[in-house]
Amino acid sequence: MELVQIPEKSFGNFYEGDCYVLLSSLSYDIHYWIGSQSSQDEQGAAAVYTIQLDEFLGSTPVQHREVQNHESDTFRGYFKQGIIYKKGGIATGMRHTETNTYDVKRLLHVKGKKRVIATEVSHAPHWSSFNLGDVFLLDIGKTIVQWNGPKSNRKEKLKGMMLAKDIRDRERGGRAEVRVVEGDAESNSPQSMEILNETLGERTSKLADGPPDETADQEQKSNLILYHVSDADGEMKVTEVATRPLVQDLLTHDDCYLLDQGGTKIFVWKGKKSNKTEKQAAMARALVSDTISLAYPDTPIIMVKQGFEPPTFTGWFTAWDPSKWSVSVLAFE
Repeated sequence: MELVQIPEKSFGNFYEGDCYVLLSSLSYDIHYWIGSQSSQDEQGAAAVYTIQLDEFLGSTPVQHREVQNHESDTFRGYFKQGIIYKKGGIATGMRHTETNTYDVKRLLHVKGKKRVIATEVSHAPHWSSFNLGDVFLLDIGKTIVQWNGPKSNRKEKLKGMMLAKDIRDRERGGRAEVRVVEGDAESNSPQSMEILNETLGERTSKLADGPPDETADQEQKSNLILYHVSDADGEMKVTEVATRPLVQDLLTHDDCYLLDQGGTKIFVWKGKKSNKTEKQAAMARALVSDTISLAYPDTPIIMVKQGFEPPTFTGWFTAWDPSKWSVSVLAFE
């Protein structure tokens, strides 16, 4: 597996068949992103490159595992223009855009409230993919038509327009036409509707409202559980330690801990004197577990080392004392 640098103009574009490693040089955070269609080999290679980069930087960075459609707020915050998911892998995608830029027929689905994302629809463009609550972009090369659902929000419409212009400027050299259709006033855009119907086929049924933008279970978000990972008695065990409120003294430098943020985010805390077996077991249990909510494979996982805890971790503890563990004397295997 080869690690290839991505040009800056492609930042924010992620191919579903690939994995990526991102370094935030300001905060020393390393993220490895897993595409939904990436192979096990690619996922493993991304994890290895992340570890190598971490070691090269003196084992001080915080490591994050990001999964498509379930990225952390920190990761999404790096891309002010938003994230775009593209089908295939970067190699095939690059060949495609270089050989025939205008030979395109695709439908992009723009959705979200707080975090707006654009996803390429996997099957042939058709009205059956549309709903009243979101924004859709039909890209046919020389023309890009943005259809705004009557119940879509302002951010979705803005994101759709930004994406349409970005495709026009970066992929078509500014030579594509961008059109906009308001879903509740389609009769005002007869030419654009003609383009849509010619490509999508006739609409034979009413469009559905679509799923809500905010689907997170608030009750799940309120759950917070700390687990202890240790082989002190000769057998690897993962046991529940505490729920809210959490205190710093619950963490001991001889072992590892899992902080389960209601299944929406998982921290793997590694004590400075924990052994390699415990560290590996903690990560393995975070990735695959049948007893705690970490079982969900899409949950963002953040690896934290004792003495280098980020505020997103320490904020869950009452009266966290950063001087309790002197960074100068911490040494990791």
